[in-house]
Amino acid sequence: MGKYPLKRSLIVGIVFLFLSTTCLPVLASEGKPDLIIEDIVTKPYNPFVDKYSCKVKNVGNETTNDWIMVEITVKRLFLGIFPLRTVRFYRVGTLPGNGLPPGGVIDILFAYESNLPVYGIYRYSCVVNPDHSIEESDYDNNLFSKTYNAFFGYG
Repeated sequence: MGKYPLKRSLIVGIVFLFLSTTCLPVLASEGKPDLIIEDIVTKPYNPFVDKYSCKVKNVGNETTNDWIMVEITVKRLFLGIFPLRTVRFYRVGTLPGNGLPPGGVIDILFAYESNLPVYGIYRYSCVVNPDHSIEESDYDNNLFSKTYNAFFGYG
């Protein structure tokens, strides 16, 4: 028996733990898409009306050929903090032609300014792939929220 068996076991254990955590394959390298909402954007539709859309990006390493579904919820906030009620709910989808390749971005239109509430503070929440119909490497990054103040105009 060695003079310091506990010390040697501890060192071997630490080296084994380090090698096992750094040498394991990462889920994203399995060749799956990973959809995220980058932003909720407004773009001019005409001089008087803007259109609202969710900017969806594939940060995975596989093309998705399925419909990309997005759920959008618009909630009115009391004092800009507490959700009072759901004002609008949209469920939209799009098929991006040959699929959304890795690094690809698509804007999914959900409303025109004239269809949205006029006054108040609202939180827009977008969830991409809400029913998990597209197999992804990470489902935890599919939600994005943004607050808009409609007292002084949208944006």
